[in-house]
Amino acid sequence: MNGLSTLDEIIGAFLRHIVLLALIIAAGVAASLFYAVSLPREYQATAVIQIEQSQVQSPSFEGAGSSNARTLQQLQIIEQRVMSRDNLLAIIEQEGLFSELPDMSDTDKVVALRIAAGVTRVADPGLAWRPDVIPTALSVSARLGDPDIAARVANTLVNNVLEQNRQRREVRASETLAFFESEERRLGADIQALEARIATFKQSNDDRLSAGLSSKREELTILRQERLDVEREVIELNAGNRGSRNTQLTNRLAQLQQQAALLDMQINEISQLIQGAPEVERELSGLERELQKLTDQFQVITRNQAEAEMSLMLQASQQGESFRVLERAVAPETPVAPNRKRIALMGCILSGLAGVVMVLFLELRNPIIRTENQLERQLGLRAVAVIPAVHVARERTWRRVFWTVGILLFAIAVFAVIAIVSVR
Repeated sequence: MNGLSTLDEIIGAFLRHIVLLALIIAAGVAASLFYAVSLPREYQATAVIQIEQSQVQSPSFEGAGSSNARTLQQLQIIEQRVMSRDNLLAIIEQEGLFSELPDMSDTDKVVALRIAAGVTRVADPGLAWRPDVIPTALSVSARLGDPDIAARVANTLVNNVLEQNRQRREVRASETLAFFESEERRLGADIQALEARIATFKQSNDDRLSAGLSSKREELTILRQERLDVEREVIELNAGNRGSRNTQLTNRLAQLQQQAALLDMQINEISQLIQGAPEVERELSGLERELQKLTDQFQVITRNQAEAEMSLMLQASQQGESFRVLERAVAPETPVAPNRKRIALMGCILSGLAGVVMVLFLELRNPIIRTENQLERQLGLRAVAVIPAVHVARERTWRRVFWTVGILLFAIAVFAVIAIVSVR
């Protein structure tokens, strides 16, 4: 670039190609402006749903952390149902979305609407590090080419969120209450059956239980004492009548032996009954522990059933945690995309760069020595005299036309830039 080493030489080069430079800039500015204006506009409508905590403390079956996790899971389920395929297809049919694209499939329409609309959770930024923080609001937005349709779609999604939340809570409370009621009936029947079984067991084993066992032990003591008395009488009879046997003595000894045998049988029966008492006590203790376990479960079920009834009443009176519309979506006045001003200005900058590159290319392609400074710098020779350029009348006319066209093109480019700056 020996021919463009000074500022005067650079300015001279651009002045020589003023028409080409102005033409490139004007064409680029016009093309950028046309492209920016031709882009379809997108309008975004946004509605806000506030998540209000329960006005009356709702009973909780789990801890606070589990309650927050359950609430977040419920929010996720509501978002998934709102953005489900069937629900979005219903909105598309209701609002007539994408009707200008008859060849577009339902799947593509659903995907396009999911990209254009959505539900975003709004939480305290200071607590963003906590994964279990319940959001304070939901932002529902729709971004479409028509502002009125965008507002209607956003409000339809808001209504869907409210309806899904209401249905979800009512169904959940009703299902929970029905579950606890069924468990209460089942445990009540099991407790009654077990109580009847324990009563039958006690009745059939009354003599082996604590109260009956004491009397059996006393009876055993008496029988053993009677057995000793019989044995003592037998010994006395045998000792007093040694060597003589009469019929009366024989009959008495036979009676005493029969009485002793009967006492031995009764003593054996009562002893076996007393020995089996620990097993009976063990079985009874097992039945009573099972009854206590069922009773504890019944108490827990009864308490949870009362809490479920309270939750259902809170939902019926709308005193529980609920969603309320803080802001309804309204038709936006200005588009959010595309940024036509930025696109047009980028086109102007690129057009100017293209013009500069073209001028530099033409100068480098035809390196001509035009001034005495260039002659001295490139050849090392000092010019003795400089003959000025002499233009004839035709050349002067073309030169005026040349500059007039360049000035007009620059004026067009300036007006186009002003139009770009004012475009919205």
